[in-house]
Amino acid sequence: MKRVLAIVGAGEAAIPIINKSKEMGITTVAFGEGDSVAKNLVDLFIEKSIFDIDGMEEESRKYRINAVIASSEVTTESAALLAKRLGLPGNRCDKGFFARNKYLMREAIKLAKNVKQPNYFLFSGQKVEHFPVMVKAVDSCGKRGISLARSKEEFLIAVNNAKEMSSNHTVLIEEYISGGQEFSVECLADGEKKYVIQITEKITSGAPHFTEISHHQPAQLNCTYKEMVVDAANEILTLLGIDCGMAHLEIKIVNDEVYFIEVGARAGGDHIGDTLIGLSTDYDYYRGAIECSFGYLTIPEVHNIAYSGIIFHCWENRNLKEIFEASRNADWCIANTVKDSNFKKADSNIETVESGYIIYRMDHKLSLADVKMSNYEAEIINKRKDVFELVWNHNKEIGRTLTDEELRIGIQKFIDFGNIISVIENKKIIAFLMLYCNNTETLEAYICNVYVLATYRGLGLSKVILEKAMETCISNKFKTIKLHVAEDNMVAINLYKQYGFEPNGNIKNDGEKQIEMIKQL
Repeated sequence: MKRVLAIVGAGEAAIPIINKSKEMGITTVAFGEGDSVAKNLVDLFIEKSIFDIDGMEEESRKYRINAVIASSEVTTESAALLAKRLGLPGNRCDKGFFARNKYLMREAIKLAKNVKQPNYFLFSGQKVEHFPVMVKAVDSCGKRGISLARSKEEFLIAVNNAKEMSSNHTVLIEEYISGGQEFSVECLADGEKKYVIQITEKITSGAPHFTEISHHQPAQLNCTYKEMVVDAANEILTLLGIDCGMAHLEIKIVNDEVYFIEVGARAGGDHIGDTLIGLSTDYDYYRGAIECSFGYLTIPEVHNIAYSGIIFHCWENRNLKEIFEASRNADWCIANTVKDSNFKKADSNIETVESGYIIYRMDHKLSLADVKMSNYEAEIINKRKDVFELVWNHNKEIGRTLTDEELRIGIQKFIDFGNIISVIENKKIIAFLMLYCNNTETLEAYICNVYVLATYRGLGLSKVILEKAMETCISNKFKTIKLHVAEDNMVAINLYKQYGFEPNGNIKNDGEKQIEMIKQL
């Protein structure tokens, strides 16, 4: 049977669907307005409103359409209704698919067991006494019409803004859940089966509009959190009737609980779906979505092969100026669309900022440490007169839970038998690494107690002290170095891998599960 795919909408978001369909040998038919940017890319363009379900059904039967896909969030409901009429795979409006309505989504998620929600209500003039609260346009996209109101004055402004951004002037009020970290979860739905393809770390501008200013994947989550996210995604998609194709789920993890924010039955924006997933995994996301539409998805096998991300050139990212400058000539830079060196403020939606972005691909998450030359030097401080005082103060500052006597004995052991490698600033240790390089029989060194003060992270100090440790081992003609690291500390694990350390399969369980890594010198 000839495969003919109906694409509801022919805007910019339809382009990757069209390109992938051509690659798969699928005939494409698109519905949209006469000025649609992708109208000339499809095999057949039919000028018809994306809300004209009757008209699209008639044309679909005429051209023997046997799959339907939405191109953007605005078209998701129409695509679901069209697929239902044609008897084709699609999202189920009869099972709770509410397209963009945030209030109805929350109502459906009430039944969830693995997901938390803030308190919420539709605003109809009620008196709000307790602040802060989140104010949202009930059916907006891309953070439009979303604000944190911290007072009655801010609340009135936020409500008016939300009304303007809502198609029916309806406003949703939510309890503000502070703290935690936001993530987006890129999924595929194939009937009852749901698959998490990638988890993306979201960085926002914070209150009041929480504009998304960068995305990085894969998110650095431990195994427990990953399992929680997968369970939450499965439950949310099922409860909302998202049974076919892509889903971009937004969540927040706070105090070991997963909170539902919202979901769109389409690829993640900001190039998450069309670019970042392809850079960070070996999976073809759009091929999978199209297969879902035809009802024959090959079970996804997804492996993280790199780190990828997008960073927007906005005022909120002005502290990353050196990254933007370095990206012009960096091999890790996949795209740079920055046209204006001035950082512009992103008040409500990043798409309103026209100064561009960079997209990167690396073997670790991009940070300032990758482009900022550090002037810090590491030294072995055992012979300093103030060594005991320095190490004592360092352990007190980082909150080591030892008695003073235990700490005294431990520090003396460091001084007598190890190499205390440190970076010191203003008579204070800001980066610390303990190296035991004294086993002359096995010629095997051991690293432990690696720590960089929080306010000095991101400057490459971990690399500075690690390089000093390896230098010391090599000068003493040692053959191997071992260390242990918490299994969920992906930042440290990736750093060690960058320097040639590899897990050897041994596990240490000393209060927390740690993997053993080894490097041959």
